[in-house]
Amino acid sequence: MDTQNRAQNTEDQVTFSVDSFQDGIAFGQHRLEPGNDARDFYALRLNQLGDLVALRSRYAFHKENPLAELERHLARLARQGVLHTSQVYLGTTTDPFFPFEGKFDVSMKFLDLFRRYTPGMLIVQTRSPLIVIALPVFKALGTRAAVTIGIETNDDQAVARYTPGFPRVEERLKAATALRRFGVEVTLQVAPVLPYGDWRADAGRFAELLAANGDYVFVRPMSDGSEKVERRIRATHLARSLARDRKFHWLRPDTATPLISALERIAPKKLLVPERPTLEKRQLEMFVA
Repeated sequence: MDTQNRAQNTEDQVTFSVDSFQDGIAFGQHRLEPGNDARDFYALRLNQLGDLVALRSRYAFHKENPLAELERHLARLARQGVLHTSQVYLGTTTDPFFPFEGKFDVSMKFLDLFRRYTPGMLIVQTRSPLIVIALPVFKALGTRAAVTIGIETNDDQAVARYTPGFPRVEERLKAATALRRFGVEVTLQVAPVLPYGDWRADAGRFAELLAANGDYVFVRPMSDGSEKVERRIRATHLARSLARDRKFHWLRPDTATPLISALERIAPKKLLVPERPTLEKRQLEMFVA
């Protein structure tokens, strides 16, 4: 491995996350091992999975004035020269743009802060079509901002059955199209994969929809087969609903295989980890200096 790649692999692993709650925000800092895909850790969770990232010592939870606290964290990182070379994820344990959770206005104020305190890369994750209202912020941030939109299935009946209250698939895809039209990078997150028809026969149709509407596609099954994950999801409402409907294969670790294989055939580059030229340029400058 050459020295430039060593620098990139080291610097890219420090990432930050911001999640808004009704009673405050959680600000997290994490160092992932080199070579890991950060999306495995930061994927926007399904609340039904009960998979909220624990507020460990690496998380600071603020209730009094979350906007001021976030600004304090960002200002500190900027002074330290860290912010400009870091990735920040907005929305990992909770969706920042679901208006019925009372967080939309707060999240918009958070986004405005990123105009003044611009990270190396800001990744906003949501399932809400209201994300398009933030277009002025994304245009101001340019290539330093990207959006991830969760689309676990292309079947609205499955959405209503297993993720009630989530926006229709068509509405989410329209939002993705609008963002991409204005030059915003969009990743479509299929994690976890939920029923989209016949597990194998309909994988190609879903893959074509994803490839046509996203710059990148991130696909993961509900379970990785480990005992820890199996034990965690077994008692969730989602897992029980799938079992009750006798859709046991959607709980298996290889659930995502047909969809991934279909994407590898028609658009393999969209399965790659997104490139971050702004981070790479800055990191090379730091190494040379």
